[in-house]
Amino acid sequence: MRKLKTAIKPAAHGSDLTRAMARYGDKDWLDLSSAVSPYSWWAERADDVFFPAVESQALPEVKESLREAIVAYYGEPGLPTAGSQAAIRSLPLCFDECAVWVVRGSYGEHALSWAMHGHHVQQKSIEDIRHSLQAGDAPDVLIVVNPDNPTGYYFSQPELFEWASVLEKRGGVLICDEAFMDATRHLSLLGEHRPENTIVLRSLGKFFGLAGIRFGTVFAESGMLATLSSYLGPWSLSSLTLNIAECALKDRAWQSTQKIRLAELQQRMTIPLRDDASFAGSTPLFMTLRTEFPLLWQDCLASRGIWSRAFPDQGLLRLGYPLPDQVGRILDEVLALPGLKAFH
Repeated sequence: MRKLKTAIKPAAHGSDLTRAMARYGDKDWLDLSSAVSPYSWWAERADDVFFPAVESQALPEVKESLREAIVAYYGEPGLPTAGSQAAIRSLPLCFDECAVWVVRGSYGEHALSWAMHGHHVQQKSIEDIRHSLQAGDAPDVLIVVNPDNPTGYYFSQPELFEWASVLEKRGGVLICDEAFMDATRHLSLLGEHRPENTIVLRSLGKFFGLAGIRFGTVFAESGMLATLSSYLGPWSLSSLTLNIAECALKDRAWQSTQKIRLAELQQRMTIPLRDDASFAGSTPLFMTLRTEFPLLWQDCLASRGIWSRAFPDQGLLRLGYPLPDQVGRILDEVLALPGLKAFH
């Protein structure tokens, strides 16, 4: 048998409640670790929306009606993928060996994916990236997550347009992962003004509460999409996933309601914390706290049946939002964390 390559150490992720249960036991768990919306389109609308019959013997096909739904929702045509993750792992295959900058501490799969395919990856702070680009120093590929995960920091459109312009002069590409952007779509790079040297990743997982169906879309110039498609291969999405995605993208009434109630959840969860030194940032899907002891805080919450996501290297703890009837419980436990009010 030929020698196998060594397995790549996986990046850490949320939604690992099994690990919490093994360590802390059987509780009335509330899993806020993955920052997926507590409202799911499928749970709320599946009984109300007509799904065309899925032919299980036929190979899945991206129909023109889905392509039209993508354009109507996002503002431009894109390539459907099995979630953003499929694109994140395959995009490095589309480039010859190159220099890649990733925002330090951002979603770990980006740096891992480019490094495992032999690219030269550097993780840099946002300030370092700004200073380097202003000085004319640029990579071949720059990757940002907007809003950033886990800090919740939003890059402005003008700044990203400027960065894309600097990269373009060097033949470089800006990749923007907008997994958490749906509730703040006015800040997206998508639309008629998106620079040609940008690649934008979107997903139905977070905003739509559909992480389990694995549907994403990549937006880029046509040649880039053709190359990516060739590496992804055929039939990567099931017929059921394609049908669900089309219906969810077309459901404007649900989307409008979702945007409003997520904003309300963000307000309720963050107002009591915004003046505290530990408050690092938030989006309509999660809030992040800064602490010297993220693992201790995670442990404290876990002992009360609340599972969060700790980022020890960055000193951060991220929590998604619960349904409204659980907000009081979560805030009581968060406000009781040791040292949270030390600066008041």
